[in-house]
This record gives sequence, C-alpha cells and structure tokens, in this order.
Amino acid sequence: MTSPHETGVQWDFPYGWAPLQLIAVEGLRNYKFDAEADRISVKFLSTVLENFQRDGNIREKYNMVTRSSEVKVDAGYQMNVIGFGWTNGVFLALLDKLPK
Repeated sequence: MTSPHETGVQWDFPYGWAPLQLIAVEGLRNYKFDAEADRISVKFLSTVLENFQRDGNIREKYNMVTRSSEVKVDAGYQMNVIGFGWTNGVFLALLDKLPK
C-alpha cells in the first residue's frame, strides 16, 4: 500500500500504485533483500493478473486489501483508468526480475 493512512484520497490506504511498487522493489534489490522484493513483486503481479483474468483490463491502481481494481476515492482524482501505461510497464519490469 502507498500509505498506512485511510483518508479517502487516491494515494492513501488501501491503494497500491505500480510505480511505487517498482521503487520499493528496486530499493530492496539494491540492498540485497531479494526475498522481500520477490514477495512484494509476486503479490502485486498476482493482484494485477487476477483482475485482468476477471475483467480483461489493466488498471491505474489496485485495492491491496481486497486485491481488486474496485476503488472508491473520496478526494482527488476518482477514476481508475483502464490500460494505464505505467502499470503495464511495471508489470513487465517486476516479472522480468523474478527468479526464473
């Protein structure tokens, strides 16, 4: 999750955003915490994949508690855009770094 605070704003709990997942994973890998990086990668990748299998779309953000693309944002940008480029790119980058 992006934040531990549940405020109703799109950047806070319970949402996960692809670029922030990538930053966290790359930071962990840089410091040789590969098992933790793999765990976060698998959790995010499986969330995206499960939702894609269900509705055929890749989204901008995901609810990391329910592991769904269903979001309810009270303040800020309220849409969950379909086919969002950074999610597509991060998905491939995280997948590429997992052990074969």
